[in-house]
Amino acid sequence: MSSLLRSNLVVASGTAMSRVSGLARWFVFAYVIGQTALADAYVLANETPNIVYDLLLGGVLSATLVPLFTTFARTDGDDEGDDHATNVIITVSVTLMVALTVVAVAAAPLVFRLYSLDVADEVDVELFRQVGTTLARIFLVQILFYGLTGVANAYLNSRRRFVAAAWSPVLPNLIIIVTLLSLPGAGSTEYGLADVIDDSRVRWTLGLGATAGIAAMAVVVVPAMFAAGLRFKPSWDWQHPAVRKLLVLSGWTIGFVVANQVAVVVIRNLANAEGEGILTAYVQAFTWFVLPHGLLAVSISTTFQPEMARAVKAHDQAAFVRHTSLGTRMIAVLTLPAAAGMLVLREPIIGLMRRGQFDSNDLQNTAEALSGLALGLVGFSVYLFVLRGFYAHQDTRTPFVLNVGENLLNIVLAFAFVGRWGVLGLGLAYAIAYLVSSVWALNVLSYKVPAFRVRDVVGGMWKMGLAAVLMAEAMWFVTHRVDSDVGWAGFAQVVIGGTVGLVVYGAALFVLRADEVAWLRRRFARSG
Repeated sequence: MSSLLRSNLVVASGTAMSRVSGLARWFVFAYVIGQTALADAYVLANETPNIVYDLLLGGVLSATLVPLFTTFARTDGDDEGDDHATNVIITVSVTLMVALTVVAVAAAPLVFRLYSLDVADEVDVELFRQVGTTLARIFLVQILFYGLTGVANAYLNSRRRFVAAAWSPVLPNLIIIVTLLSLPGAGSTEYGLADVIDDSRVRWTLGLGATAGIAAMAVVVVPAMFAAGLRFKPSWDWQHPAVRKLLVLSGWTIGFVVANQVAVVVIRNLANAEGEGILTAYVQAFTWFVLPHGLLAVSISTTFQPEMARAVKAHDQAAFVRHTSLGTRMIAVLTLPAAAGMLVLREPIIGLMRRGQFDSNDLQNTAEALSGLALGLVGFSVYLFVLRGFYAHQDTRTPFVLNVGENLLNIVLAFAFVGRWGVLGLGLAYAIAYLVSSVWALNVLSYKVPAFRVRDVVGGMWKMGLAAVLMAEAMWFVTHRVDSDVGWAGFAQVVIGGTVGLVVYGAALFVLRADEVAWLRRRFARSG
């Protein structure tokens, strides 16, 4: 089996377990808490460290550390590598993370206030912000653990070590599930905002459950760095050229962060203003939306990025174009059927969550959000992958410019759509923004790397599109007469409709002789 295919399978399997357990976590959360003001406060507070990590630390790590660690790695012609530069980068990064965590915890009231500027009329605003700030103080400690995990994952990915990074996210999901179910009367007792203030058991169960889970993830991946060959000695050499390169590359990434944060603040407040629980519905739909991205696209992006960075380091433009083109096409061919499935089967999919405090109104709101988001899955996944092509060249300025455009479009469309379509409009705005930006990013990359021709990449995608349309029609045909979208009826729709759809999609690609099918057949034939 080829090393790249083996790496993809390792990442895909670990990501599958983490995403499935993540869905189970949301099932349990919906069962115990539902879509209430408390759910919105919890989501906003717990999303804060996630946002800081994903948009700041995560962006910096993807944009800079994987390419830098790849540059410092030992190669066949360099037995020593540059261990000192690696130690300097790790030391500086961890130091900055500690400082950021301290500042974030101290600024918790301001941080939560920023994400709750506009709260639904039926919610007690002061109590909502008091609860959110209380939880945020606990959750923001996660930034340090997220950062340690991110540095470790970047190092491991640069060394082609994917197991720990892929499988460790399962731990926080399991820990959160256990702690939520430990609440007295879980699923039958309706918890509200006041319970967080008045009941220390509720407060610490909600706060420490999530934070302990993220800490456990760091406990797994940090030792894996040393097992991968890291010889770490703390070094605060702030004048080292690697630090200067890190700071230069990160400068544009900070701009990338600011653009994303503006969009996040706007969208979260628009969702809050729509009514109690709408924000939670949007976030839960987004969890389903990123499930196929995590299962199908992340594994390709994670394993292809080091190869793209190595090709740039070796000045092998042909190899860079080959990996980038193939990765883009494979992400498209895998995410298109997932998008079609989520769009057609949105109600039975969300119906799987119908338990406990999660009622029919919650189901409808979440399904509407998912239908809008689903239209942008391919664009979202392709866009994020193409950005890695710029990062492989240690170019963070271009992703910043692209991201400003994507976020501006998302914000404008969100304002235009939310009044007419509510949470569905927020999903549509997100989808359209990423579809447009993915095409833009591909064209910009073709200017940077002339050998990368967009026509060669997207020329055969009409076959995928046609196959996805036939798949959607087949799924609708076999499921549209079912009366119920919950319970076993909903489950049967997802299983039977999804199976029929995938068979139709695969058969259509085979008949149309899609190049991606031939590539997969060759790869698996070699692995046999």
